[in-house]
Amino acid sequence: MTAAEFVAEIGDCRERYPTRESLSADGGQSAVAVESGKRKVARFRYACNGRLRQSFCVLADSSRHHNPWAQALYASALAAGHDHQRAIRTLGRAWSRVLWRCWQDRVPYDPARHRAYQRHVTVLIAGEPPLIDIAATQRMAA
Repeated sequence: MTAAEFVAEIGDCRERYPTRESLSADGGQSAVAVESGKRKVARFRYACNGRLRQSFCVLADSSRHHNPWAQALYASALAAGHDHQRAIRTLGRAWSRVLWRCWQDRVPYDPARHRAYQRHVTVLIAGEPPLIDIAATQRMAA
């Protein structure tokens, strides 16, 4: 369901979102900077595509249950003091960047090309230089 929603909401015009930040903003995953005199705060983005926001939230919430990279990103957001909703938006913003790159390159998501995911699942054996434990890394990726 989420993939169909993304296709329907993003469309096929790649010029619509020239940067990954524009996709995050339209999807409601990035905050809005509000300035008034000496004060500058970040606020929740209300002016966005609500269906696209919901799709990113569903993707982020479901991925945190089975993807080790998403679990770690969600946990670090909670450790930074964010509540559940903000942690989901943080994870959704990360997924929006991944989706934007896949969309621009016209390729499906491949965990082997996702560098942050690969850095997270790679298991190193201590030593000089550290060696990659291939068997443990394959278990982490599975």
